[in-house]
Amino acid sequence: MLWTDLLIRFVLMAALTWMGIQDRRTREVSNALTIPMLIGGVIVVAFQLIARDPFAVASILIIALLTFAALRGWMGGADWKVLVGLFGLWPLAGLASLTGAGLFGAGAILWTGDRNASFPAIYIFAVSALLTFFAEVSIITPN
Repeated sequence: MLWTDLLIRFVLMAALTWMGIQDRRTREVSNALTIPMLIGGVIVVAFQLIARDPFAVASILIIALLTFAALRGWMGGADWKVLVGLFGLWPLAGLASLTGAGLFGAGAILWTGDRNASFPAIYIFAVSALLTFFAEVSIITPN
């Protein structure tokens, strides 16, 4: 992994942390943060498709499923924008975030007994991406 990748991921972590704090406090996230992340993710996936990267097809399929879920009302708009951006800019963190939110959501449903339980998902995305970042850094750092 290049140092530029680490720098980009660090910037994404800072943005996700700020969005997670906003989501936790107010249950709203600023479009000034989510829209650039969405646009950046879409641009990266488009370039990957042009370069015929085989992983771009997987990202497109996941983004299509996320878009379907958002259109059905199963997730909030900010959640959708952040996940689409993550799957374009940092797919491993996107997968970790989706898994973390799924596990947290399942736990919330079991805990409350309410199938419509809601929680600050972007906060969970930030924690999941942070764990992914630390795992990646620990893998590339010699012992």
